[in-house]
Amino acid sequence: MAPKELEDMLFWLVEQRIDHDKDMKVDIYELKHWMSHVYHHDLENEIMQAFFDCNKKKDHDITFKEYRACLARKADTPAPTVKSENRLVARWKRADQDGDSRLSLTEFGAFYAPEESHHQHMHGLLVDEYIEDRDSDGDYHLTFKEYTSQSVNERDLNSGEDWELSLNERFNKIDENKDEILSHPEVENYLFPVLYDHNPADEEAEHIMAETDDDKDGKISHYEMMKHLRVFVGSQVLQQGKLLMRSRDEL
Repeated sequence: MAPKELEDMLFWLVEQRIDHDKDMKVDIYELKHWMSHVYHHDLENEIMQAFFDCNKKKDHDITFKEYRACLARKADTPAPTVKSENRLVARWKRADQDGDSRLSLTEFGAFYAPEESHHQHMHGLLVDEYIEDRDSDGDYHLTFKEYTSQSVNERDLNSGEDWELSLNERFNKIDENKDEILSHPEVENYLFPVLYDHNPADEEAEHIMAETDDDKDGKISHYEMMKHLRVFVGSQVLQQGKLLMRSRDEL
């Protein structure tokens, strides 16, 4: 689309969907609210698409066999390993809350996106997987050495900090009783704190605000939107460009 069309679409979204207080600017709360809406809208569609792709009989639930056959038909599905297959089965059983070995659409949503905050019954299983990936001696606890074996990534390190110091601080923060090992409850509190609300759009919203709010007044003006149009087009605000292809009525 031409730049003028992109501008028109962005300003329409701001006016009709994002700018709740109608001050012709976008603050961080409005931005997070919209991006959260887009993220969850996409996730729900993705779950429904996956469910109905596998539900060849077009009934109200699917079996693990149907899901496994569906995965096998996809060219980009990695070859299963014993570990990956066991985890799939464990997640399926945990999501199957009525115990009939079949998953309804709601149960399939928990299986498909177990990290979501409203799928609390799945979180313990994700903690199990986190520990199993690092627990070299099989005692179901993590020493500092085990914790750091797979923790060298941007999520575990704070930018600009000394690498070793950052990992030590993170480990000590998780180790609530200071016994120098991480237990299952401690890891669960770290991955899923009491007020846990999994929303990957928030961090991007904060990044966009930092990149586009030139005068640092806490709001993005019409001028700042035009100046930084590329930032918006390449973000979840416009859903990586896909929103541009939808009818305005759908939004």
